[in-house]
Amino acid sequence: MKKLLAMLCLAVCAVSASAVTLSGLQNAHDPGTVTKDGDTWFNFTTGTGIWYSKSTDLTTWSGGPAPVFTTYPSWIGNKIPNFGGSFWAPDVIHMNGYYYLYYSVSSWGTSVSAIGVARSASLKNPSWTDLGIVVESFGGQNEINAIDPALFRDHDGKIYMSYGSFFGGIGVAEINQGTGKLAGNVTKVLGGGFADIEAPYIVREGGYYYLFVNRGACCKDVNSTYYVEVQRATSPFGPYSGTRTVLPNVDGKYKGPGHIGVLKQDGCNFVSTHYYDLNDGGTAKLDFLRMTYSGGWPVLTRNFSNFNGCGGLSDALYVASSRLSGKALAVAGASKTNGAMVQQQSYTGAKNQQWYVVGHGDGNYSFINANSLLSLDNYGNSTTAGTNIAQWGYWAGNGQQWSVSSPATGYYAVKNLLSGFVLDVSGKSLAEGAQIIQYTQNNGTNQQWSLSRP
Repeated sequence: MKKLLAMLCLAVCAVSASAVTLSGLQNAHDPGTVTKDGDTWFNFTTGTGIWYSKSTDLTTWSGGPAPVFTTYPSWIGNKIPNFGGSFWAPDVIHMNGYYYLYYSVSSWGTSVSAIGVARSASLKNPSWTDLGIVVESFGGQNEINAIDPALFRDHDGKIYMSYGSFFGGIGVAEINQGTGKLAGNVTKVLGGGFADIEAPYIVREGGYYYLFVNRGACCKDVNSTYYVEVQRATSPFGPYSGTRTVLPNVDGKYKGPGHIGVLKQDGCNFVSTHYYDLNDGGTAKLDFLRMTYSGGWPVLTRNFSNFNGCGGLSDALYVASSRLSGKALAVAGASKTNGAMVQQQSYTGAKNQQWYVVGHGDGNYSFINANSLLSLDNYGNSTTAGTNIAQWGYWAGNGQQWSVSSPATGYYAVKNLLSGFVLDVSGKSLAEGAQIIQYTQNNGTNQQWSLSRP
């Protein structure tokens, strides 16, 4: 029987072994969401001064030239006396023209903690400005411990932060994209009573929000009892239910996986996490898994061979430029009002010429203007060819959902879900400020758009 069990274990380990081999500097603990700037991905993780690694292919990693902080923000010493310099569980998101890096400061076994935020216009050439405390806790047994921040952008362009740990459980709050701070109250969504729940991460797929959390105890190397559960809800604020384990405590050499982050890359979902390597003395390392959905629930696997795309767009900031004119899709007058027209403009780098593309998981996307945070909109829910395209507050209608196809290499047609018409430059105009309309697809250059990251 023991021999049979050993053979079964070897078979399971062979199936679950990673088909993607990482190389270089793989060390990571509590990795944040892997984020791209230009041609380089960045992985921020727990460490002195906020440590990070980087890669141009997601497989070969090297350390950053310097931590985020060499001199720590002055508020930290007042909040956490004798702070030793280890910043926990950072996460990063792009908004308002900057990369915002959220991080936690605390000490082991206490809820005297704070989440701070710093921002930089670039990750490749960083210049960080600390913006101070986002949320804090003061030591109470029932407080939501202000550690483990995780950020995500919803279909409507709103950004939410989840955070928390033992003591008071997990909290969720909207983030003000102008300040990087809280936009409203914190809602407790899970845990409390010193339950072993921490390191939350929320992602949306279709009509569900999925909340991943770590269970068990971290930071014990080969003795870690961490494993990852997921629940789901129809609102980012819950209620979450239907608990399922998506990563067990041990799977071959992978022990104590923790701290989920989701990279939506070229239509695929990739999950980053850390694990303790049982083949390397319990060293904490970075791991990637592929995530799909089955029966309304996420399924994670290491059995994938590369990071090639799945025939879609990454969730990212884009400039959409007309193949005909070379001009960018933009909101007229940099307006922030409902009904402002969408036109073509010579690209200047202005935020009204940039769009956050957010995948819905069904082949459709929201296009959220980076300046106004309003949605690309089939004005008036028209089914008539030639109707103007405008911006409007997102309300999840089919007139605000768009699919993409590629009629020519490097170019996309952007089709409205309601009307079936595609984005078109009115009258095949080359003029500055020409109106964008919807029209029957004919694959003309006035209907083709390059999508590049600014």
